Amino acid sequence: MTSRLLQGQTFHPQRKTREDFQIPGSPDLSPPHKRSTETNASRASFLQDLSPLRKSRKEAAVNEQRKTGLLTGKEISEEIARTKKTDWLRFKEMDPSISGLGAEHVYRDKLKGECISKEDFLKSRQKVNVEEKPKEKKLEWGKDLAHKREAEAKLQELELEKEKPFARTRDDPELDNMLKERLRWGDPMAHLVKKKHPEMVLPNLGDSEKTKEAGFVVPQDIPVHSWLKRGLDAALNQYGIRPGRHWAGVERGNGFEKGLFKRTNKRRRATETEANLWSV
Repeated sequence: MTSRLLQGQTFHPQRKTREDFQIPGSPDLSPPHKRSTETNASRASFLQDLSPLRKSRKEAAVNEQRKTGLLTGKEISEEIARTKKTDWLRFKEMDPSISGLGAEHVYRDKLKGECISKEDFLKSRQKVNVEEKPKEKKLEWGKDLAHKREAEAKLQELELEKEKPFARTRDDPELDNMLKERLRWGDPMAHLVKKKHPEMVLPNLGDSEKTKEAGFVVPQDIPVHSWLKRGLDAALNQYGIRPGRHWAGVERGNGFEKGLFKRTNKRRRATETEANLWSV
């Protein structure tokens, strides 16, 4: 057996050929098979006809030379300019029917979307410009009147400051009054100085032609039932805001402010009492 293996013989049975299966005397009806070389050549020619023309690797390498790695700003700008130039040349070489170069502008109706002529489009534009909506009239009381009057007062003050001379001496009455009314930290006599508060003047913000035209009908005078005319004191609140002129002096709250002040005063008295006991 070793001698047979050395001679190249194996134990596999020998495969049968087509001639072994063919009956003697019978004709071969199967068509002749093509060789692999002919089949591959025809398939390659068929695929070559359907596929578009491809650029060679050399042309692609020349046209698309892109640098990689760390680039400077100048190199990046040059590459962008070169890419734009190649795209523009490619666009110029395209068929005008594909690129749309030199094509006529298409005008469409905004409502229906139908194609219309240039004259009809210009007429519709003129009609839209003529039929503009009337401008809305700004209401005088649409914005806070107090803020508006404050802005006007600031603007008027700036105009007055412009007219004043740049160099101001101590003899200027406005500067003198401003320095007198200024509070300075550490002044031992500041608590003895009483400032003169002018009488409260309620500006009539609604008495103007613009507010009357806008339908502003809220009365601006102080009513008879007002706490200002009746000589009543306004109740304190945590924000220090005084009531308006239409308040009749009747407390209609739920007592929250009174309870808050009671708790604050009670806490303050307890702190003072404890501090007094510790100091004895």
